[in-house]
Amino acid sequence: MLFELPSFKHIDAMEVKEAVFYLREYGEKARVVAGGTDLLSLMKDRIEGPELKIPELLINIKTIPEINRITYSEEIGLRIGAAVALNHIAAFEVTKQKFNVLSQAARQVGTTQIRNMGTIGGNICQRPRCLYFRHPHFLCFKKGGSKCYAAVGEHRYYHSILRNGKCVMAHPSDIGPALVALKAKAITVSANGEREVPMEDFFLGPNNFTETVLKSDEFLKEIQIPTQNNITHQLFLKHRIRHSADFALSSVATVAQISDGICEDIRIVLGGIAPLPYLASLANEVVKGRRLNESLISQAAEASVEGAKPLPMNGYKVDLTKAMVRRVLTLIRSFK
Repeated sequence: MLFELPSFKHIDAMEVKEAVFYLREYGEKARVVAGGTDLLSLMKDRIEGPELKIPELLINIKTIPEINRITYSEEIGLRIGAAVALNHIAAFEVTKQKFNVLSQAARQVGTTQIRNMGTIGGNICQRPRCLYFRHPHFLCFKKGGSKCYAAVGEHRYYHSILRNGKCVMAHPSDIGPALVALKAKAITVSANGEREVPMEDFFLGPNNFTETVLKSDEFLKEIQIPTQNNITHQLFLKHRIRHSADFALSSVATVAQISDGICEDIRIVLGGIAPLPYLASLANEVVKGRRLNESLISQAAEASVEGAKPLPMNGYKVDLTKAMVRRVLTLIRSFK
């Protein structure tokens, strides 16, 4: 019966090597779990496909101390364990002071209950919100089928206008764009040891079965964010259907270094409009090294969606995203 969890085993891993051992032993039949706000719903609805097996073993990593803490030092920067809850990140004083774009993004995820349970790792590794992917009766591309039902079906809200391919979903993460804007790195672990992956390389494109580079025997251990320059201006804006709790129709995460009115460096990253957090390189090039004014801001807004190919029902996202970019840059320009 749907909406009831299938039978599974559960263990509390006390060390990273213990979690790695069980992942290796059980292979695709095991998954790590922390908040479980996405994984458990997929299990209840019996959603499965290539690299998406209903797990027989859940390995709780919240019980591993190093994966459930957040620390900061000037030399290393901010280190956030994959199992740290979103509300903890939003409330952490250093995050609010030095990495405010991340704090802003965390505060806009879901509801208070979800932010108390949901983790940073779960947010960036969550699966598509596409109703065809989430329905057990549609064998879409992500579940091993030969077609994307959303391309010719319902795609008004949670689907892409940029970088579409075999799948047209838009990545649902609010945290992802903020991390890419902050030049963060993902630290993953498997039986082969740890590896570092820049966040802008962590997410895969629309022609893959999964949305991240994680292998079946690998999990996210922590996020590392370098210390930010004191003249950095940060802002995250999100537009959604329901303000109380919803995924982004379009979002913008921006980190800019401005000195004497000149934008020395900037990273504009868009969410809700592509299958991965979209680094708006053309818009960044328009602004970098120049003084922000109304004309330049308009040029950057246009460049941010250059090459967009909206689907029949989500063309409004083009103008919406341009308006969001224009608003972000205008606000940053006013910062003292």
